Amino acid sequence: MTAVVILLVLAATTIVTILALMLAERDMKAVIGSQQYAVLSSAAAYVDEQLETKRALLSTLPEGLPPGAQSDPSALQALLLARPAVSAEFYNVVAFDRKGRMVATLRSDSKEPSVDATGRPYFDQTIRQRKGLISAPLMSRLSGRPIVVMTQPVLDQQGEVAYVIAASIDLQQSDFFGPINALKPGKTGFMFIMTAGGILIHHPTQERLLHHINERPGHNRATEMALNGFEGWTEARNKDGSEGIYSYKRLKTTSWIVAARFPTDEAFAPLIELRRQAIFAASVFAAVAGLLAWLVIHRLLAPLQRLHSRVATLRQGGGDIASLRSMRKDEIGELGEAFYQLTAERAVTQDRVLASERRSRMIADNMPALVAYIDCDLRYRFTNEHYQQLLGVDPAAMLGKTISEVFGADVYAHWKDRIDAALRGERVHEERDSLEMGRMLHLMVDLVPDMDADGTVQGFYLMSMDITERRNAELTQAASEKRLRLITDHLPALVAYIDREYLLRFGNATFKHWMGLEPASLVARPLADVMGATAFAKTLPHLEQAFSGVHVSFEHRARLHGDLRTLETTFVPDQRADGSVAGVYSLTRDMSHIKAVEQQLIELARIDPLTGIANRRKFEEVLQQAMARSQRLGRRMALAYLDIDNFKTINDSLGHGAGDEVLKEFAGRLTGAVRVVDLVARLAGDEFIIVFENVDEVGEAAQLAAKIVATVRDPFTVAGAAMQVTTSVGLALFDGGSDNDTQSGLIARADHALYAAKRNGRDCYVVDAQAV
Repeated sequence: MTAVVILLVLAATTIVTILALMLAERDMKAVIGSQQYAVLSSAAAYVDEQLETKRALLSTLPEGLPPGAQSDPSALQALLLARPAVSAEFYNVVAFDRKGRMVATLRSDSKEPSVDATGRPYFDQTIRQRKGLISAPLMSRLSGRPIVVMTQPVLDQQGEVAYVIAASIDLQQSDFFGPINALKPGKTGFMFIMTAGGILIHHPTQERLLHHINERPGHNRATEMALNGFEGWTEARNKDGSEGIYSYKRLKTTSWIVAARFPTDEAFAPLIELRRQAIFAASVFAAVAGLLAWLVIHRLLAPLQRLHSRVATLRQGGGDIASLRSMRKDEIGELGEAFYQLTAERAVTQDRVLASERRSRMIADNMPALVAYIDCDLRYRFTNEHYQQLLGVDPAAMLGKTISEVFGADVYAHWKDRIDAALRGERVHEERDSLEMGRMLHLMVDLVPDMDADGTVQGFYLMSMDITERRNAELTQAASEKRLRLITDHLPALVAYIDREYLLRFGNATFKHWMGLEPASLVARPLADVMGATAFAKTLPHLEQAFSGVHVSFEHRARLHGDLRTLETTFVPDQRADGSVAGVYSLTRDMSHIKAVEQQLIELARIDPLTGIANRRKFEEVLQQAMARSQRLGRRMALAYLDIDNFKTINDSLGHGAGDEVLKEFAGRLTGAVRVVDLVARLAGDEFIIVFENVDEVGEAAQLAAKIVATVRDPFTVAGAAMQVTTSVGLALFDGGSDNDTQSGLIARADHALYAAKRNGRDCYVVDAQAV
């Protein structure tokens, strides 16, 4: 009879369930389609809003130009670089003149003067209509990426188009489509965007971008409907033969179509699972019904009544549980045996419960926290031993008493609002300072409601922990961190901490002074985003060295406040006790001033301090380079060796001060008499030397020497009086085609010619005989 009842109930519930699911499945299809179309409409509205926002931002660019600057390409370039908001919205922004030539770009590293926009539909149409537009998708000639271009004309004072600003949206890496991807239907469904002509603008498969949606072989009825103007949802098979729910929505700002595909198998997966659960529930219900029938049938039997009596006797505390074992071989005997086993297990369970209660009491008494249970009448029903240790209150004496009776009315008044909230079923957490037994403690208190299955609150559990030491440690740490922040924020350097994921975890206030970045905004930001992809790629090898445990320092160039600066960055590994590197501390200093001083010192080491012209060191460097150029180009050069005639007499008669005045005037006249490309240097005392490059003829060298001799003949003014000063010049030529002459040999030949000029009576020049 029990089996018959189970079969009847199972058959009835199964038939009813299947019929109900069939009706639900028919209606659910419309619900899913409508829901998918509603989500798609939201995505389309988002894209429309983003396009309008980008178009509005682009239209404001010309407003930033000063009056009359519409025809100045440098003003456009400065305007682009001064608008970081434009860089955040577009992959690149380029300005073209009326002839299609690129005159400005936001990405200076991508600038190619040969790029010409003439013939591009978006450019020609903007010139004709004198208003901005959104282009069809295309492949960028600058970046080689699939893009969509927005244009904005810049009009001159006559209202004609002077420039066309073109802003590109990267279809592969732009976050423009991020929210659309987040709205994809289900796990395997996806959203995509195509033009009215079927060209894909956004698709999970990047390789299909800029290709026609029907480029793959096959037929999709839903796609053809959308290209012919359909909006809404429909069912169709894709080109692989898989069923799916398709939704289409056209944008308002352009002719793009936003679409979504939801595989039918995934869409109805909940119904399939529901059908399985319904069959299982029907089986459970049938089993329960059979058990009830079994109990009803056997309750009518007399042996069951006798068993009932024995059970009643046991409940009254009489008899032995062994009386339940009738040893019958029928169902009644089995039931008696079951009662026996249940009773025996219950006795064992009671023993276990008592043991569990003892363990719970031991745990509670040894916890470093106040633990109590308070009923709805606000009376303590359980307390642990920590009340004695922390507050000096006997926990046993608290049982049965109210909070006011144990701790006083003031304590109860303070906690009344929290207690009322706990009795309403709300969990309460609070930290507070409390003076207990002459000590100021910081306590963390939790009130946890004790709720029945029907939601009725029977009381609440109280747990209070002394977290004074932890609180003091937190305050100490916070003060330490504040001091550290104060120190780093006033250092004239970028201080940061980088974790193993190359994310910033700390940045000081110098980031704001140098880069305009708030320190709080740096936390969890990728280092590549803050530095830029190019700078990060150059820094990465040094950073990887630091993560391997090596202390690294390196110099690099970066633009700060509009100037190109020399920076020095030091990476210090943050090593754990086991030797692993948890992160890297970074310190970046501006070394531009130091580098400038170093360069100035280098230059000063090559300048004669008295006359201000080059000294022997610089002369030797220049001579070596000049001779190398002469050999490489096959052109002559000349070296003039000269001194002041009778200079020792000037020093002896007028003193060294007057001699210094003559030397300075002499150096100035030499510098004024030579060409810009020639070098005048003082070797020592009154010895001077001149390097002449690109001297094609001996006669040209002789003319240069004669000019110097004539320039020096003009009277000098020394100590307020006129003085006649002359010079002797020795000239040696170097043939760039010869490898035999050395630097020292050339100087020796010029020196030899100088002494020949001295022998000729001074105040003249002599050209080395080898040059003739």
